[in-house]
Amino acid sequence: MWLYIILGCIGFTGGILTGLLGIGSGIIYVFILPYALKYHDVTQDVLVQYTIANSFFGMTFASLSASVTNYFHKDIYWKESLLVSIPGAVISIFLLKLIVVRSWYSYQIFSILLIGFLLFILISYHLKKKTPPVRPSLPVKTMVLSGLASGSLSALTGLGGGGILIPILSFKYHMDIKKAKSISLVMIFLISLTLTLMTMNEIPRKLFSEYQSGYILFPVALPLSLGVIAGSPAGVKLSHQLSSRIISLIFSLIILIVVLEKLISTFRF
Repeated sequence: MWLYIILGCIGFTGGILTGLLGIGSGIIYVFILPYALKYHDVTQDVLVQYTIANSFFGMTFASLSASVTNYFHKDIYWKESLLVSIPGAVISIFLLKLIVVRSWYSYQIFSILLIGFLLFILISYHLKKKTPPVRPSLPVKTMVLSGLASGSLSALTGLGGGGILIPILSFKYHMDIKKAKSISLVMIFLISLTLTLMTMNEIPRKLFSEYQSGYILFPVALPLSLGVIAGSPAGVKLSHQLSSRIISLIFSLIILIVVLEKLISTFRF
């Protein structure tokens, strides 16, 4: 029982971060899911596949909840969102089948990619211009390529992809950060939903519970998702109340903690 309560609280935290930062709650999930899954006897040889699948399950609810909140605030940009989401979903399906579910995609490879991705996000976030000129729209080609890059890293790391989409749109091409966050959340939802459905229909190399579908382990995924649904709207509201400096500090601290944990766990496992 205590495990489910803890997972619900972690989901709530991940939901807040999704609404606050627009990068998806995957950064919390990839931190805690390996421990929760190992508690349910998930073995090391399939830990990556279960971590990524259950991370996407939780992100589906987090990004949907946050996007609905944005919708009621009239902060949704459908055209731009679909331009990045559709290519992102297509490439993520391809990489899931080609790489992620393969036995050679180990925890060590996963962790190295994740650490590199998170460090890229952190560096990009702190190298951004303080007052960049805002561009109201971007070329279709730029949006499509941004979606492909985000979908690729999303599939390989279990993160939502917003961590690369926001730096590309906002810091490189100077799109308004709030618009970039809104587009990111829609993309995360569509990619996460697509990959959740895919992983639910995969035949796992190993089964660990009668309460699972594919790689989705419901005793772990459901408490996380319930917490996420509650936390995402709060994160969106909080993003309008905190200063950019405080948000940046929270963002940087979380990334550093996850990077440190993955470095330790990679050498330990």
